[in-house]
Amino acid sequence: ATSTHIMAEQIDAILNDKDALREVALAAFDAVDTDGSGAIDAKELKTVMETVAKDMGADQPSDDDVDEVFKELDTDKTGKINVDQFTILIKQVLEGMKAQASA
Repeated sequence: ATSTHIMAEQIDAILNDKDALREVALAAFDAVDTDGSGAIDAKELKTVMETVAKDMGADQPSDDDVDEVFKELDTDKTGKINVDQFTILIKQVLEGMKAQASA
């Protein structure tokens, strides 16, 4: 098995295990929540989206991209993203990484 194949399997294991996904999301959430407020604001989301884009070799997100993702995640319209909402983003990122690793 190639290293990317192993990575895809590891990602798959996380995606199929709610507790593992939550752990990954919590660790990422804490890293992104730089002001320690317990919620992620648009500025913090932009930072994480820029980092992910750089890591995946993608174009940097525009302010519109960040705004769109923020609105999509902020389902209760509080202007902040909580851990549960952030977990959805982490799941999407992992699915994207898995697709890239499987390609």
